[in-house]
Amino acid sequence: MAKFNFTWGHGVILALVGFMAFILSLIFLADTPGDLVSENYYEHSLNYQKETIEAEKNTNALAHKPEVKLQANGINIVFPEEIQPSEGSVLLMRGAYAKDDVKDTLRLRNQQQLIPAAKLQKGEYDMELRWKSNGDFYLIKKRIEWGY
Repeated sequence: MAKFNFTWGHGVILALVGFMAFILSLIFLADTPGDLVSENYYEHSLNYQKETIEAEKNTNALAHKPEVKLQANGINIVFPEEIQPSEGSVLLMRGAYAKDDVKDTLRLRNQQQLIPAAKLQKGEYDMELRWKSNGDFYLIKKRIEWGY
């Protein structure tokens, strides 16, 4: 059997193959899911004035605002008696993956809405509480640290 002679040409080829493998591994490792904050971001940007700015102004004008309470059984949102929402929603957004987001329609029971602990993952959420009352829109944004 003939003895293999390793030459500088073989070294250059091995270096190029190694470099290409390194670059390809970086590309595949950096390929993370690019979840958008909203699938319909263009429509949301068009309605931003009404949906967000005016809603936050309306909320700031309220004498009594809804309270967000972290409890062992979940996140409890308590509305004051003078607020009677006709419709609304609660959105809890995780920064990493959209699959961990929690969206719920407002269905008050004794002026309260409970988001069960079973729906929540440990970590930070950006909460958006939206509701409509007497034809006006309202919005509360809050960062929540869920740790139960």
